[in-house]
Amino acid sequence: SFQYLIHHEFSYNVNYKSMRHWKNITLAIPGCDLRNILDELLELEILSVTIKDFKDMQSSNWFHYHDLPLKFSGDTHSISLLLDAKVNSGEIVEKIKDKFKLCEVRILDETICEDQDWVLRSQSNFQGIQISKTLRISPPWSTIKDRTIKNVIIKPGTGFGTGTHPTTKLCLDWIEENSIENKSLIDYGSGSGILSIVSKLNGASSIVGVDIDQKAIDNSIYNCQLNGIQIPFVNVSKKNIQKKFDIVIANILSKTLIQLSDEFKNLVKEKLILCGVLDKQVSNVVDAYSKWIVLEKRNSLKGWNLLEGTL
Repeated sequence: SFQYLIHHEFSYNVNYKSMRHWKNITLAIPGCDLRNILDELLELEILSVTIKDFKDMQSSNWFHYHDLPLKFSGDTHSISLLLDAKVNSGEIVEKIKDKFKLCEVRILDETICEDQDWVLRSQSNFQGIQISKTLRISPPWSTIKDRTIKNVIIKPGTGFGTGTHPTTKLCLDWIEENSIENKSLIDYGSGSGILSIVSKLNGASSIVGVDIDQKAIDNSIYNCQLNGIQIPFVNVSKKNIQKKFDIVIANILSKTLIQLSDEFKNLVKEKLILCGVLDKQVSNVVDAYSKWIVLEKRNSLKGWNLLEGTL
């Protein structure tokens, strides 16, 4: 999606075989551009690599913007290696130092665990979320218990949006609380497709989802199939949108929202909904749009804000 969330860590090339026990060692490699060594690390006895921010979840920049490359420095991030438990950690460290001509590689942590079904474990981390009295988001592996409400099935993928993040919750609340029946709507930065799907279930007549990540678009299409509906999704890195919509809704980070002001001016007919704006960023986003629309803060949750403007 437009706000490529990496949730505090970035896993690379997980491709490990079944084993009774495995080992995870976390290394500090100061002064190294970690991206430059990822491919070659896997040539050693390493089964997967995860890059982690040294900062905690609250202070980490756990996203990046679509127009800026990801940066993973050994001064700001550690690197965790998944190995067979039988592999000697000290020998791996020496191989890494020798292979990449590094002066310093420190072991920060080392754990040994039993093998397990990692797909099931990953899936179990998301068991669904109750958005409102009438809306619940559930993964395809959970059982729907209350069929008197709207149940939207979302399979977590590369596309952002399962309902757990405050910005997604704010957008879903807006869709639920406002009359969008028979309105045309564009979901700009559609991620998992969750806002498009819920808009469809709430009566929007014409919906288009937009993203720049083809994997996210594929995930969105799959999620639509899970819910028995059809919504077109457009990769705007390959194709421009020409028509106007009654409602433009965009759950994207503030810097990108500011960049998209002129684009949204050409897309919206009635209502503009922007989310993904932190408290300290509200004034900058409002100012960026002030030449053609007045934005007002309609709701906030855990430091995130939803802005609304009407033409």
